[in-house]
Amino acid sequence: MNRSAIDLRNVTYYYPNESSPALENVSLRVDYGEFIAIAGPSGGGKSTLCKILLGLIPHLYGGRLIGEAYVDGVNVVREGVKSIVGRVGAVFQIPENQVVNIVVEEEIAFGLENTLHEPEVIVGRINEVVEGLGISHLRSRATYTLSGGEVQRVALASALAYKPRILILDEPLAHLDPLGVRELLSILYRLHSRDGVTVIVVEHRLTELAKYATRLVILDKRVLFDGEPGRGLEHSLTLGIDVPPVVKLFKEIRVNHPPLRLENAVKEIQALLKNIDSRGFNNCASYNSGSSGEEALAVEDLWHIYSSGREALRGISLKVRRGDFIAIVGANGAGKTTLIKHFNGLLKPSRGRVLVFGKDTRMHTVAELAKHVGLVFQNPLHHFFEESALKEVTFTLKSMGFGSDEGRAMSILKSLNLRNLANKSPYELSVGEQRRLAIASVLVYEPEVVVLDEPTAGIDYSLKMELLSILLSLLEKGKTIVMTTHDVEFLAHAPVNKVVLMSDGKVLAQGDPREILYNAELLAKAHVTPPQIPELVSMAGASSYMKPLNAEELASIINGSRCVKSG
Repeated sequence: MNRSAIDLRNVTYYYPNESSPALENVSLRVDYGEFIAIAGPSGGGKSTLCKILLGLIPHLYGGRLIGEAYVDGVNVVREGVKSIVGRVGAVFQIPENQVVNIVVEEEIAFGLENTLHEPEVIVGRINEVVEGLGISHLRSRATYTLSGGEVQRVALASALAYKPRILILDEPLAHLDPLGVRELLSILYRLHSRDGVTVIVVEHRLTELAKYATRLVILDKRVLFDGEPGRGLEHSLTLGIDVPPVVKLFKEIRVNHPPLRLENAVKEIQALLKNIDSRGFNNCASYNSGSSGEEALAVEDLWHIYSSGREALRGISLKVRRGDFIAIVGANGAGKTTLIKHFNGLLKPSRGRVLVFGKDTRMHTVAELAKHVGLVFQNPLHHFFEESALKEVTFTLKSMGFGSDEGRAMSILKSLNLRNLANKSPYELSVGEQRRLAIASVLVYEPEVVVLDEPTAGIDYSLKMELLSILLSLLEKGKTIVMTTHDVEFLAHAPVNKVVLMSDGKVLAQGDPREILYNAELLAKAHVTPPQIPELVSMAGASSYMKPLNAEELASIINGSRCVKSG
């Protein structure tokens, strides 16, 4: 029997009908009990690697695989997925795709029942995982009513119920709020450190993950780096990887060997800031001051009660003017997605009303409202109808009355780095590519209001910056943007003029990003953690006279610029 948990030997893989490999000559050995983070740019082969480790490639996906892959001593290339059932737990990139039951408790029990565990063992395992993951309150919920983050936890519970020796998670943080990220990583670290579980996490978001991982692997079809996380992150700023802001900050101010944890950076930041004269740091306007013009959206005492009786929204009032960029932030289940589905009539108010440029959504169809409001769903697969990316975008143009303008469609695909995938099926794309295609299918007809539900989930840092550039161009054209996001680090860079903080179906606060994101007490009430730089500045005791939101802003202060001031 092979002595390693994972042993890949010179693995090269080609998907069917592809001439270039998805992975090329990858060798990777993981010992039992390690906690490995695998990062890299979108399309770099990370999800493909997971599918190989789980025995899905080539047995389910076909194609051509060269080399050998052993998982827990089993040759999964030869034996397939059945050979590692119960040995390896997995949470896929889109967790709702692995949910097959109606009730949460039945979903967690499903795998154990199929592997003929005794009823008392099944009940004991369910009790253990729901308590350990803090989801006892979801036990009797219908799975189709769960938020993205809640589905993620249920999928993890189903995997952990097996008590696997090896746990593989593909983008597990993408659908979680910041507090949920910390809680999940704490659970994974406990499994690793206390129970000896081998944990392999494929992820773009490394700010929190880098604190826990014992080893970082950077993959872009080949292994570019394999070693200690801190050293790898120092050399990863140009690789499309979401490097923790504190690492970026120390590189910006030319300090070698940056710490991964904020508590290790506080004293050094205090020393760098102590010579800065706090006088003269006047109020600093947000990137985007918004508009005092026409009212685009008006939400008036909005309640939404689902057929189950659950109150998802409770007395929401909100105004969005033309030219605003609004970010809606809150924990999983706070009601963010339910709220934005009212903006184009997908949901109708139980009480109160929503106006879109003065039109009461209760009196108009989704098709009528969609001409004004383009909504990009959290799950990109909910967008797709056609057999190719190009046809998908032209479908939107035709449905909105613009005809089959392929030139316009190709232009938006090019702007989102999808031109070379124009003729591929949306279902053959990576999750990051699917998300960009969903965004393209809305942006192509230039609606007056663009609503994005978690637009950065599953895409790498370089693509986030490309998305940011597109959003800036929309603002310059006078468009209105509403975005829900768990990605507080992206929020710290976005030209947002108002943050709306939600909790338990209510708006806790709304206002300037610098004021909201520096209010630790308020964020804690909403179960949201601040971006890393505001947290660092607050820990250093400097937030009373400066409120930088990201590494670039704080570096400009330290390096002598006074353009970034308190808000």
